Amino acid sequence: MRATVALLFALTSLPLTPSQNATIKKLEGRLMAPCCYTQTILDHDSQEAAEMREEVTAMVAAGKSEAEIVTYYRTKYGETILVVPDGVSGHLLTFTPPLLFLAACGLLFLFVRRSVRDRKFMAAPEALVEESSRLLAIIREETGELL
Repeated sequence: MRATVALLFALTSLPLTPSQNATIKKLEGRLMAPCCYTQTILDHDSQEAAEMREEVTAMVAAGKSEAEIVTYYRTKYGETILVVPDGVSGHLLTFTPPLLFLAACGLLFLFVRRSVRDRKFMAAPEALVEESSRLLAIIREETGELL
């Protein structure tokens, strides 16, 4: 591939148009450096990033569209090469954890609300006083003691 890119770059040694330069900068800002995936190829100083910048320039000079170039790198490296993942998989990775968290919070809220509202498992204070008075009377009657 590098030989092909070098050949394309050599064949298209004409100066780039402002539109092509803008496309190159845009692509360099969209693609991550494959050596460590910490910076875009626009900002990264590694050999791999420099080679990718040359490849992008050669592809744009050869007339490849932005979509074709992104598809090429996505096929070669996967979704991790893109700063912002494309497609459904990127959206799922981005939005699934917060949605799951919100759903869990909603279920917890409904459970607590229902438990507090129903409170059938807890006796009213008046019922406890009556029951304890009844039990105390039974104890006094059986033991004959005054408590």
